[in-house]
Amino acid sequence: MFVGVSCRQRGSVAFALMLSAVVAAPMARAAGDREAAQASYREANGLMDQGRFAEAVAAYGRAIEQDPQYAQAYHNRALAREMVDHQQALQDWRRFIEVADNDPKLKWDVARAQARVQMLERMPALPDLLNPSRYVPAAGDYYWQIADTSEGEEWQKFPVTVFLGSAPEIKWQQGAREAYDIWAAVFPLALVAFPDRADLRVGWEESQLLGQGHAGEELDWVQIKRVGDQMTGRRIAVIRMDLSRNWSKDEMRAIVLHEMGHALGIKGHSETFKDIMYMQMQEKSRQIYVPGPFPVFWKSLVKNPSQRDINTLLRLYNDAGPMQRFR
Repeated sequence: MFVGVSCRQRGSVAFALMLSAVVAAPMARAAGDREAAQASYREANGLMDQGRFAEAVAAYGRAIEQDPQYAQAYHNRALAREMVDHQQALQDWRRFIEVADNDPKLKWDVARAQARVQMLERMPALPDLLNPSRYVPAAGDYYWQIADTSEGEEWQKFPVTVFLGSAPEIKWQQGAREAYDIWAAVFPLALVAFPDRADLRVGWEESQLLGQGHAGEELDWVQIKRVGDQMTGRRIAVIRMDLSRNWSKDEMRAIVLHEMGHALGIKGHSETFKDIMYMQMQEKSRQIYVPGPFPVFWKSLVKNPSQRDINTLLRLYNDAGPMQRFR
């Protein structure tokens, strides 16, 4: 039996097919955009983990173009941009807060981002030596090993003033001055003639009070002084030496280099022996135990901060505190 279909019926079917195609096309494009956004996002995460911050910013930007509501991409791009441009990082943090504010799963992340905006706004302008463009991705860093203990230990005004004092022996004075010159080439420092004007000083006189066995000890304290009717604190770092040992000039340079690294903000150690902040320094077969959280053995003397040391300081001063990226 033949069943006929009227023109009106054929037109209705055609219209329904056309309408479903019109509806399906944007959905297919949206699904395709999300997949592309996720691919860009994964690429950006890999770049960020390699310390290739500017490239990561660009890749996160592609993810955001493909999905303008991609909250995690704004979050991670803000982190990456802290090592590129603080003002742009602030914009991304505010955009993340706006996009994520209605997502209950991200409420704690929004609260942390709001705190981070405040920290970034309070951070001082950094001198050129601490510009994040000086970060060398190929060298890497050990930021995450020292981040928690070093947070809040950064200096807030520059240059950091240094008083080297008068060492009991000329070779020690020479070693300390060489250490200062090496750090001054990569970190904003300035020598001063009087200890009360110094943020960081080598306390040779105070070292007489130490018992034997201390190679170098970097201590921080807050000196409170009254200014008008306000109580203000000034942070001072002091490096004290064990003067009972006949250190060579090179040993003294190595000690002061290492301890100045602590005084500049690295409150921890590297795991790599080529870094000046490696917890074990070495020379020949001599071994010395230094009381404290870590034993120190002298087997070889690193002469300069490595690029890893410098990269770690750059991250410490440019990041607004440790925060993990979204995966």
